[in-house]
Amino acid sequence: MTVAKQYNYCLDFIKGIACIFVVFAHCEFPGILGTAVQAISRFSVQFFFMVSGYFCFRSLERNAGMNSVGEEGQNWLVIKKKIMHIAKITLYASLFYLAFVLLQHLFFHNINFTITSRQLLGWVLLNRPCIIAGQYWFLFALLYAYVFYGILELLKLRKFAYILAALLFVVYICLAQGLHLAGIHIPNMIYRNWLIVAFPYFMLGHWIHEHQENITLSNKTLLTIIVVTTLLCWVERWLMGRDFGVNIVTIPQVFAIFVYGVKNPTKHEGVMQRLGRDCSMLVYILHPAVWHSFEGIYKLAGISDNMIALYLMPLFVLFFSILFSLLFNAIKNTIKESRVATNTFNNA
Repeated sequence: MTVAKQYNYCLDFIKGIACIFVVFAHCEFPGILGTAVQAISRFSVQFFFMVSGYFCFRSLERNAGMNSVGEEGQNWLVIKKKIMHIAKITLYASLFYLAFVLLQHLFFHNINFTITSRQLLGWVLLNRPCIIAGQYWFLFALLYAYVFYGILELLKLRKFAYILAALLFVVYICLAQGLHLAGIHIPNMIYRNWLIVAFPYFMLGHWIHEHQENITLSNKTLLTIIVVTTLLCWVERWLMGRDFGVNIVTIPQVFAIFVYGVKNPTKHEGVMQRLGRDCSMLVYILHPAVWHSFEGIYKLAGISDNMIALYLMPLFVLFFSILFSLLFNAIKNTIKESRVATNTFNNA
């Protein structure tokens, strides 16, 4: 008999923090503040990959013991459901941003709709979108990671998946930081994609769930690691610059953050936790459109170079991204309640 798992408020709380840092990582504060915030924000996207891997394992665990299909078939059905879910989100997000781009073109005529075969190949294979927001690489990478993981599960290659993920962390460091130190610059899509970033972090979250009972790090130790690695993010940024991608110390940083969330499921219930639970994905999807809208507003208002306005822009983008997410959820819930009421009335 499978024991019901306790709801984890702390992971939702961290998701709320992470979605804020996602906004600030893309729409940066000017000057040294922007550099400092951007340097420590790199855990955020990796954290969301880990969340997906963690709860993918939980879904398989919850469905254990079903006799209607074999274990491999059962696991594939669970993963297939998750693949379809993220595929729908990716499709709707892409259509939303395409509509936004078309409106931009209608009013400002400043959008290039030309896509070369090389760009299309980079999109399909390495998750660098064209026309739609480049930040949506996360959605495509997550989708591919789910598919790849599902295939490995179907082939009973979970141990291989863990080993491959560990090797891919090394590959990432070599391609990103190693080549950067050697003075060799390559497009970041070569190492920031579904295979070299999304899949390893997805599997790290999965591994944490499978082995969480054996992870004995105390909260004091975890918080110490989080503080030290966050400080080292600034040191690494100062030494290395920003072109190489995610910091090496981001790996232990996000590991410690995630384990802290797993070990403290009842902590941090509140506003930030509800933000992470209800709005983190929507904030991720909406913030590029909000950001670029403010860029247009600033340009029309002639304040694109105003330092106060530039410091305020990330705050505006965050505020309106959250506001629109809340409005979207409110409308969705109202429609859902209306349908339930209608069905109840019709069946009465």
